[in-house]
Amino acid sequence: MSPEEADAKVELATTRYNKAKADADAALEDLFTAYVDAATKGRTADELAQAGTFTASYIRKKLRERGVEPRKGGPKPRAN
Repeated sequence: MSPEEADAKVELATTRYNKAKADADAALEDLFTAYVDAATKGRTADELAQAGTFTASYIRKKLRERGVEPRKGGPKPRAN
C-alpha cells in the first residue's frame, strides 16, 4: 500500500466516523426530545428508564436541562 492509499483510507475512515458520530448525536437528541414529550404527557423518569437506555436519575437530569419541571410531591418519606 502506498502512502497515498493509506492517506485515502484514513480520510475515508475519518469521514465515516464523523458521519456516524453526527448520526448518533442526532439520534440521542431525538431520544431526549421524545423523553420530554413523554414526561409532559405524564410519564415518570422511572417509567422511561424501564427501556434500559439510561437511568431514571440521568433522565431526570436531562429533563430538567430541557425545562421540564419536577413532578409535584417528590420522593415519598421512608419508614424508619
